[in-house]
Amino acid sequence: MDRTAGGVQSGAGATVDTQVTADGWLLFAALMIMFTGIWNIFEGIFAFFRSSWFIGSAVFGSLWIWAMLWTAFGVLLIAAGSAIMTGQRWGRWFGIVVVSMSAFIHLLAIGTYPWWSVIMIGIDVAIIYGLAAHWRGAPRLA
Repeated sequence: MDRTAGGVQSGAGATVDTQVTADGWLLFAALMIMFTGIWNIFEGIFAFFRSSWFIGSAVFGSLWIWAMLWTAFGVLLIAAGSAIMTGQRWGRWFGIVVVSMSAFIHLLAIGTYPWWSVIMIGIDVAIIYGLAAHWRGAPRLA
């Protein structure tokens, strides 16, 4: 198989489009960034108004500080997902930075909400992989 600019050329000379895999990963990353952003906003609201939802105490600071962090990063994650969905080139790097910081925040808050924090860190790693390894130009997804 010879690699061409538009895809992979099969033995019969037909060109197979390799963009489909990249679009699938980008769509996955954009949708999961938006999902985690919405969940972080809900998590911040729960921390503000229903502190009994959490089982332990945070590594540092009060739960009110963590509620503010989760809410702020939720808004940033939704913005990053929207930028990726519209095909903005800066959205990729903005998404990688915000998702990395979100994973770090969930790592620090693992004492308050352990199982969900571990799940969110795993989702964040999959999002970073989708953005870092499968970006080919700036296709418009929406």
